[in-house]
Amino acid sequence: MKLYYYISGHGFGHISRSGNIINRLLSEDFIEEIHLVSTRISFIDFHHPKLKLRSLKLDVGISQKDSLSIDMETTKEELVQFEKDKSSLLKEETKYCKENQISLILTDSSSFPITIALEVGIPSIFLGNFTWDFIYRNYAKTDPYFGTLSDQLEVEYGFATEALVLPFHCPMPNFLEKTNIGLVGRKPSLSKEMARKQFGFQEDITYILLSFGAYGLEGHRLQTKNLPKHIQLVAYGVPGIQKEGILVPDVSYYPDLVTAADFVCTKPGYGILAECYYAKTPILYTDRGDFIEYLYLVGALDLYFSSAYLNLEKIISCEFEEVLTTITRLDGMTPKLELKTDGEEDVVRHLLEYT
Repeated sequence: MKLYYYISGHGFGHISRSGNIINRLLSEDFIEEIHLVSTRISFIDFHHPKLKLRSLKLDVGISQKDSLSIDMETTKEELVQFEKDKSSLLKEETKYCKENQISLILTDSSSFPITIALEVGIPSIFLGNFTWDFIYRNYAKTDPYFGTLSDQLEVEYGFATEALVLPFHCPMPNFLEKTNIGLVGRKPSLSKEMARKQFGFQEDITYILLSFGAYGLEGHRLQTKNLPKHIQLVAYGVPGIQKEGILVPDVSYYPDLVTAADFVCTKPGYGILAECYYAKTPILYTDRGDFIEYLYLVGALDLYFSSAYLNLEKIISCEFEEVLTTITRLDGMTPKLELKTDGEEDVVRHLLEYT
């Protein structure tokens, strides 16, 4: 099988989970080639003769000023331009797929690759926990453009041969065939004890990892002088983060830092939730702007995680002690549900059906 795998460039969650799937698929004999198409290919930290990398944008996502705020004006401008470019993109990618004898397209989570598959005459599989039509429809309340676009995208998703739906999912379109699969996410390579030792974490210090992904904390300066001596903030790869009062360790594999931390402070996103679930690290979460997936991720936090809400003002002023006391007191009082895991194996089994 020669697989065309498109991964949305919105944030790091799509590429981190699909990177796991790709790594797993490369070990299968039935996979001849994987043509990875994304604007996030630099995130992939492994090489393989079967893996072909192409930097290309086949969806817009949402334009963000930082991890916590959304730029709807820029988002609309980019969407309008993308719709104008669709015809030429469709022609180019159809030609590419035919020349490279692509036999199936898998998309996380754009609808446009489904249209390419339809044009080429090959099967397509959607993978994700939300579709862009559902996300954009939330903005039709202020601009009818997003409602019209959502109707169009919903039709595009409907042409998928099947959908593999991840945990923490939003309502989905009417796919022809739909299967709920297990959690996909990066797992730590070290135990919590070994990870803490590797990063030099001390037993009498509470380490809070600030995880704000691709968009960072631009424009926000944390008042680290307010922190008590027993709390240390940690960050790695956070755009716009200050140096004063924050520990920035050397990191070769981010999930090991997640498991080393006592708590992760973040805006909810699929990628970091999956990594915290596997690391068994409690979550302090804050708002992320008007992004409707947030409601469903908070629902997942209530069901599956030790977690507590903390507003942005308290994060900026570094007022963590009260919420840490609360989460410690509540931990264990309400039993948490267990998730089905190893979604990578589910993907392998479904792809085998097309060989």
